[in-house]
Amino acid sequence: MKNLAVGNISISRVVEMEGPFLQPQQLLPDAKAEVIESHKHWLAPHFLASDGMFIMSIHTYVVRTKHHTILVDTCVGNDKERSLFPDWSRMQGPYLQNLEAMGVKPQQVDYVLCTHLHVDHVGWNTRLVNGKWEPTFPNAKYLFARKEWEFWKGEHDAGRDAGDGSIADSVIPIVEAKKAVLVEGDHAIDDQIWLEPTPGHTPGHICVHVKDGGQEAILTGDMMHHPVQFAEPQWSSGFCTDPKQSAATRRAFLDRNCETGKLILAAHFATPTVGYIVPAGNTWRLKV
Repeated sequence: MKNLAVGNISISRVVEMEGPFLQPQQLLPDAKAEVIESHKHWLAPHFLASDGMFIMSIHTYVVRTKHHTILVDTCVGNDKERSLFPDWSRMQGPYLQNLEAMGVKPQQVDYVLCTHLHVDHVGWNTRLVNGKWEPTFPNAKYLFARKEWEFWKGEHDAGRDAGDGSIADSVIPIVEAKKAVLVEGDHAIDDQIWLEPTPGHTPGHICVHVKDGGQEAILTGDMMHHPVQFAEPQWSSGFCTDPKQSAATRRAFLDRNCETGKLILAAHFATPTVGYIVPAGNTWRLKV
């Protein structure tokens, strides 16, 4: 994805990792090989590898308006102990260097928005400094949906392994540093940037709307993990807290935003990443 203009707002992408990540059933337990094969003509080569693996990305969107620099989702992060995917543990990636190469230093970030608080969306909220997790973006307000925070705080307080350790090292330090701002699911930063509640993947999951000059983009987080879910919205990920609600939210979103010209930017869509919702029979497709 190249730098994208939405009116006078720019959206760019810092990629932490990209490539063939998962077999379809590892991500979408209800996926059927023959159904995916029927979609191969539009999924390949960008989103489906020749061996049938899903091609995916983990990235941050950098949204720059005339007033603010905003990061949406902060990937996995460096130095974190992770068990879900071994390659994510104690990473040493050039995320901050890549961000600075785009002209954004950590102290220049005004807002950090997490669409939800899963491990691969909060990692760079903090970084390790002298053995302590400190906010990576010292001048930023970190916006967490109140319902999302309350759910994960409850999981953590109950002694469950909340977020593969990410709540402990990437969210709680932000709250303790008094950098967190708990907001409702329809919170608006201004008339150009606002949130929309899209529950199901997690209880407080949100999308981020960006609008200027008659154009609009929606940063959809993990409401969709892979473009095949446009055509098969009933396939929820194995990481959804409420798969049925996730599917209902996704279907309503696709129906509501089909053929509207709104740009769709999900949290894990590989290059070229951005597209539109178009009809495909009784369902939908991502048109890039």
